[in-house]
Amino acid sequence: MDRLREEELLVEYYDEILNIMNTIKVGVFITDGEGNVLLVNKDSQRTGGLELEEILGKNMQELLEQGYVDESSVLKALETKSEYRMIQTLGDGSSIYLTAVPYYKDGTIRLVVCTERDITETRVLESLLEESKELSEKQKKELEYLRAKSNGSSPDIIAESPKMREIIHTVERVAQLDTTVLICGESGVGKEVIADYIFNKSNRTEKPFVKINCAAIPENLLESELFGYEKGAFTGADTKGKVGIFEMAQEGTLFLDEIAEIPMRLQAKLLRVLQEKEIRRLGGKQTVSVNVRIIAATNVNLKQAVEEGTFREDLYYRLNVVPIEVPPLRERKEDIRALTEHFVRMFCEEYHTKKQVSVEAMAELMHAPWHGNIRELRNMIERLIVSFDGEQITSRQVKNLLFASDRSKNILVEEKLSLEELMGEYERELLLSYLEKYSTAAEVARKLRVNKSTISRKLKKYNIAQK
Repeated sequence: MDRLREEELLVEYYDEILNIMNTIKVGVFITDGEGNVLLVNKDSQRTGGLELEEILGKNMQELLEQGYVDESSVLKALETKSEYRMIQTLGDGSSIYLTAVPYYKDGTIRLVVCTERDITETRVLESLLEESKELSEKQKKELEYLRAKSNGSSPDIIAESPKMREIIHTVERVAQLDTTVLICGESGVGKEVIADYIFNKSNRTEKPFVKINCAAIPENLLESELFGYEKGAFTGADTKGKVGIFEMAQEGTLFLDEIAEIPMRLQAKLLRVLQEKEIRRLGGKQTVSVNVRIIAATNVNLKQAVEEGTFREDLYYRLNVVPIEVPPLRERKEDIRALTEHFVRMFCEEYHTKKQVSVEAMAELMHAPWHGNIRELRNMIERLIVSFDGEQITSRQVKNLLFASDRSKNILVEEKLSLEELMGEYERELLLSYLEKYSTAAEVARKLRVNKSTISRKLKKYNIAQK
């Protein structure tokens, strides 16, 4: 009878004990030494989701086999004969922290007292905190990268021409102000460099500098990139939600490149941000105040786009507070020499080589049309550095690359030449190019898979001397 004394006391004083257990606000259930459930308080019923009659008197092994639980802390405590702790995930997705403590008498386990704590909310908060930490770290790294990228660029704009010097004067005047700037100009003229310069000279240099190319992001994703979204905002959305570019640039500067590519629907939303200084995430109900300086850029004539109905007039005037028109390289020839020297130094350092530009080569570069502007010049200099041997960039090397890149354009305007003359000119330039790279007629012949005599004959025909 002594073995059953504890169980009898539970039965005798069940209501009183249960009332006490219900005041604890922690799930409590008690089994005998065989794992049979003797007492279950209300918090335990709520946690487990079972009615009292479904669990009272049942053995934990039976409940385990019936699938009410996937693991039993009580059975583990009986098996190990010691306190056992575990986290259990229930069928509804919630989680509980279980502690099963055996009660011994005369060396025998008489009871197992198990406490349950619902940690679903705690785990959710931990998860949210971890996600928030990861997001903050990710954003911090992104912003540090973007800031380093912009700060790592040349602090000064290479400008020798009067037009560019005037632009520098304007930029330095407005950089310290928070006014919106619209940079216009052909592709490759250096609009992003101007934006970098404004940021580096502004009073927001210690804050984020975020850049986005509006033309590089699909229309259906651009809105979420700019404004972010709440979790579950749309099918396929990240379950964590997403911070938009405007929020990432908070207190800093946002560079919107190719602004003309923003669809009309989003133009209205962008206008509201510029006017009200607040955004609303997709799927969100609350507005978020934003303090962001806007620098926009485009290679499109926005005034003409307004007339054609593809760009909002009110947004155009909101952006066009300080317009900066960057001229193409062909209209500022004075800058070509300085830019060339800059790029030669940069690529020589990058590729661990030494090269200089000959006077004749510089003359060729100065007279080239540069349809791709600074971007084309930069690409040309890099090709000259890596494609030819020797310590000097020659006029022939420049002509070869210019000829290769502009041949199709030049043919269109050489209407006075016959087909035979055009083919002859092309053959001559081709031979000069190969001879520049491979030096001897024999090597050129091998590369072009013809006899040496054929090459020698053609060199003589076009009056090309071998080195």
